[in-house]
Amino acid sequence: MDSNLPFIYVDAVLVEQAFVQIVDNAAKYSPTGSPITVAAKLNGRDVVLSVLDHGVGLTVAENAQLGERFFRGARHAATTSGSGLGLWIAKAFVGANGGKIQAESSGPDQGTTVSIHLPFGTPASQPEVGPDD
Repeated sequence: MDSNLPFIYVDAVLVEQAFVQIVDNAAKYSPTGSPITVAAKLNGRDVVLSVLDHGVGLTVAENAQLGERFFRGARHAATTSGSGLGLWIAKAFVGANGGKIQAESSGPDQGTTVSIHLPFGTPASQPEVGPDD
């Protein structure tokens, strides 16, 4: 991890839940005992949190639909249970914080990298919310 990352001003609970969902998916769709790499870096005006697995990977068609409500690729549905809502919820949580989720894979059985991109700014650029708001 880059030791000079700027602070990001987000709802920590929502971002943490989204991140946990992505790590959970990496574990769920990877062979038992295979490594999962977590990284954080600065990319332009975004802090990027990435999760790399060595699992079943994605086809181009699967990647295009990833994060859609109830979407589960046929290959994925055959290997593990799920509702197809996890990444859809994660995308909503990250989007509520001004960010986006992106997935990259070289293809089936080539693993997947899922990244959360969150913009950083100063506290002054964030709306102030008081206890009565």
